[in-house]
Amino acid sequence: MPDIVIYFNALSSRARRFARHYEAYFEAYFLSQQNAGSVVVLPSSASRHHDIGLLREACQTASECVVIGGDGSVNIVANVVVKTSVKLTVIPVGTGNDFARDHGLCNWRWRMRKPITTSKECLGVANTCYFVNHVGTGLSVDLMHLQPAWLKQSAGRLSYSIALLRYLFGSFNHRSRVHHEQHWDDGQIVALGRYIGGGIPVHPNANRGKGVMARIGIPQMQRWAQLKALLRVMQNKVEQTPALEFSTGKQFSIGDSEHPVELDGDIHFQGPVSVSVLTEAIYVTVPAGYGQRLGFERTGE
Repeated sequence: MPDIVIYFNALSSRARRFARHYEAYFEAYFLSQQNAGSVVVLPSSASRHHDIGLLREACQTASECVVIGGDGSVNIVANVVVKTSVKLTVIPVGTGNDFARDHGLCNWRWRMRKPITTSKECLGVANTCYFVNHVGTGLSVDLMHLQPAWLKQSAGRLSYSIALLRYLFGSFNHRSRVHHEQHWDDGQIVALGRYIGGGIPVHPNANRGKGVMARIGIPQMQRWAQLKALLRVMQNKVEQTPALEFSTGKQFSIGDSEHPVELDGDIHFQGPVSVSVLTEAIYVTVPAGYGQRLGFERTGE
């Protein structure tokens, strides 16, 4: 029987506790089935590259990788299991949890309690890096700077709203200005999933099975206009917001040489980047019924 790999955010006490519960659950399962499978538990470290190396080695003999953390942890595992048969299982313990929200995952015990199925899904590709939710420059990077680790730890999901308010009513001098054709943008985002920033619905009709992305351009505008546009986005009306540039497709280019780019709220490199879709990239474990409701291709129990 292949191994089960559990990768968890070592900085989160909840993630550490949940990892112990899942380790005991899978060990009991193997014992009851008299299978020779084993459970490999890997805590996160300060080095993304170090974690990816350990995960690649552990996943060579694994059938499933359970990630207990936020979107940054999910991104790391996705970059390991891409184009393999290893199933990705997400137990949300992060601040935003946008990938988990997109899949209807909330209770941390869901993998132990619910019947499961597997969906075959796409990944976004920016240069040579994969992303599960979005890639962005300008506004999304600025918000990361306005949402330091201490704010995330103390305010949780509310930290996204605090960062947005700091951005909207803060100094214009601290905002990025990203060049786009004949004008300047405050931000550019390409979204594969429905949500970014802890539940902001930037791509309401997203389908991870088909992999049609949405590009959202945020031109320079006055504060009141930005606030009005944000409220419309929060009301699921991003496509009907004239102040924003909204389009869908499978290939885009964003950024310029003067500004960094982030993927899933974590990784930085310098723009511009070419963004595309990798089809049938990963297998994701979801509760039975969710795959069909959200438009994923069901591949088996």
